[in-house]
Amino acid sequence: MMLTTTRNKLSLQSSTAAVFLGLGIFLGGCKSDNFPELAVVQGTVSYKGKLLTHGEVVFTPKDATLGPQAVGEIQADGSFQMATLGRPGAALGKRTVTVHSRKPLTPKQAKSLVVPESLIPLKYGQAETTPFHFQVSRGTNQCKLEMD
Repeated sequence: MMLTTTRNKLSLQSSTAAVFLGLGIFLGGCKSDNFPELAVVQGTVSYKGKLLTHGEVVFTPKDATLGPQAVGEIQADGSFQMATLGRPGAALGKRTVTVHSRKPLTPKQAKSLVVPESLIPLKYGQAETTPFHFQVSRGTNQCKLEMD
């Protein structure tokens, strides 16, 4: 009986140690020093000469460039500022830029899960067809997006 209890304790201790080791490795991979270098990116976005009043600008890594996506919410004055995973800025490197702006839904439409109508041509919202590309460099970057 004593041998079984000792084996169970060793098994439990080994399992507990394995869990803590795995957790340590996982958390070690989440260090903030592994986060890519970010640079400030701000700008304006317009369609047919008028500033957009809402929507999003999305920066996606282009070609072999690494880094997460950055998103900038379009403000009422047509301005945006990029953020990456809740931090101000966008990762350095080449980015494909897409713009998304849709007609606001009525409360009834929102309940029915209707996809809102795009206020701009769909080509600007797709990575394969957007004409916009941007090089994010160290420092402050200005990005003016003009759609026709």
